[in-house]
Amino acid sequence: METEIVGYGIDEFYLALSAFDKAVCEACAVSNFTGNRYVVHYKGHSSRIFTRMCLHSQGLISALPKTRWAKRDYECWEFSLIAPHVRALMEGYLLFFYLSETPISEDEWFVKLNIMHLNDCTRRVRLHQNIRSAENEAGCREQQVELKERLQGSEYFKGLPVKLQKQLLTGKALMIPSRDELLEKLGADVGEFNAYYDLVSNYTHILPISYYRSEANGRGTGVQNQTDLSYIVFFLINATYWLSISTERMMELFPDAAKVRKGKRSKFSLGPKENMKNRV
Repeated sequence: METEIVGYGIDEFYLALSAFDKAVCEACAVSNFTGNRYVVHYKGHSSRIFTRMCLHSQGLISALPKTRWAKRDYECWEFSLIAPHVRALMEGYLLFFYLSETPISEDEWFVKLNIMHLNDCTRRVRLHQNIRSAENEAGCREQQVELKERLQGSEYFKGLPVKLQKQLLTGKALMIPSRDELLEKLGADVGEFNAYYDLVSNYTHILPISYYRSEANGRGTGVQNQTDLSYIVFFLINATYWLSISTERMMELFPDAAKVRKGKRSKFSLGPKENMKNRV
C-alpha cells in the first residue's frame, strides 16, 4: 500500500490543503445554517453527525502545517496528528449516510434509533463497570433490558434475519448493515476503504506500523519528509471527498442551505477570523 501512496510533493500538498480548506468552510457554514431546526427525526439526527464531522475537520485542518486555521512557531509533518480525525471522518461518513436515508416506515426508523440507543447503553455499562460505579451500571442495565424489549416488539425488527436479530441484541452493533454492506451500497471499494481505515487506526494508536519505520530526522519525527508528506496529501484528498459528498447530501436534506456555500469565503462561527459571520 505504501508504494501506492508515496510520491506526492509539496505542490500537491498546497493543492490538497486548499481544496480541503474550501470543503471545511462550506461544511461548517451549512452546519451553522441548518442548526437548531425542528425537522423530521432522521434529518435531525443526521445533522448532528454532520456537525461532528465538521468539528473533526476543523481539528484536522488546524493540525496541518502551512494552515491558516492555527498559528504556531514551528511546522510538524507527523501523519499521526491528523490520522485520528481522518478515522473519525470515515466513521462519520458511513453513519451520516446510513441515518440520512429516508426511512421506509416509522417502524424502521424506530429500530435504527433504538439499535443506536442500545449500542450506547452497552458501552456505558462497560464504562461504569470499569470505574466500579455500581448504581450507574445498574441503571444502564435496566435500560438495556427495556431497549431490547422495544426492539423485540417491532414488526420491522422481527422481519430481519434471526441471526442478525441476535447480533443486534448484543448491543455491539451501531447500525443494522455491516460496514462492508454499507460501503457496497455507497459504491465504494470495500477493500480500499478498509485498508485505509486500518492504516489510520494504526497511527491513531501507538502500534508498530506507526513507529517501526521511523527514521532519524525523517519519517515519524515531525520534520518534513517524503513519507509523512505523501500520507498527509493522500488522506487530505480523501477527507475532502468524504466531507464534500456529505455536504452535498446535506443539500438534499436542507436545499435552502445552498446559499451559504461560498468556498473559502463561507461565513460561520468558530473558524478563522476572515470567515466569521460578522465580517464582510
